[in-house]
Amino acid sequence: MEFFDYFTRLFGMDPTQLPVYLRVMTFIVPVVFVVFFVCLIVSKVKKAVKVIRHVTAGIRVKEDSGLSADEVRKISVGALYAYQQGGYVDVMDPDVDESRLSTILSEWWDINDRDSAIETVNYLGNAPTQNLLPLVYSAFNASSKDEAMRIITDTVTNDPEIKNHPEGMELAKGVIGKAENQLDNLKSEYDSLVNDGIISSASDIERLGVIAWDAGRLNFVARAAMQKGYLTQEECQHCVDHAYEMSLSAGFNSWKDFANSYMLGRVMWNGDNNMGALAEDLLTKPNSPWVRFPWKSGG
Repeated sequence: MEFFDYFTRLFGMDPTQLPVYLRVMTFIVPVVFVVFFVCLIVSKVKKAVKVIRHVTAGIRVKEDSGLSADEVRKISVGALYAYQQGGYVDVMDPDVDESRLSTILSEWWDINDRDSAIETVNYLGNAPTQNLLPLVYSAFNASSKDEAMRIITDTVTNDPEIKNHPEGMELAKGVIGKAENQLDNLKSEYDSLVNDGIISSASDIERLGVIAWDAGRLNFVARAAMQKGYLTQEECQHCVDHAYEMSLSAGFNSWKDFANSYMLGRVMWNGDNNMGALAEDLLTKPNSPWVRFPWKSGG
């Protein structure tokens, strides 16, 4: 009990004069705190181990799913996201671990019910990153930061849809902020994009675009929302079909083009890319749907 006697003296109390119940409390409370923090650490470690185990276990595919090649191709638009989160890459139900699923939907996407799920997939279905790319690319080619910001600001504030919007000023501020952030990410990570083989020159940014980033997220978020019960299977299928059409609209020649477009979008959005190894697996492993069913231009 020496530790607990010392603990009480820190608060100016004489441990020998304390009632029995208080002396018991001085023993129990520190133990409770220790147990709480140990459980918290164990919980965090378990979650991390689950994610690592999923990824190190390799690509999750469903044997004998009964789906056609074209059906698997559509679902595989979300393969990078699904693989990253330990889900199935070739069937509609990703079967992501429940605690991980809650983190993805609630914490990352602010999806907590049906309405927020529908709002999010509608947002992604409008290809928000791809629609912003021409502005970001124009600013990227500017001769200075000041000129780049002038291009962004003038373009956004003179956009009729924004200019005539009831909350145009706030809307413009948000779009300008997103464009500036993506421009900064693109400039800071440009050399890494080249070194990692995602692009070979600046012209590839325009050629590849980032439609795969929007389509891949739409695909997986819809499937995750379906797993959680926020979307019906029919609604999810509609999102998967739409994501596939979005991808086809880019005119990719291969899944590699698709993967590079996805990773380019991730870099511009997040400022980093840790998807290279996952993309390589999907492009080379025999059980990958990208290997089993090569890219089919035109659907």
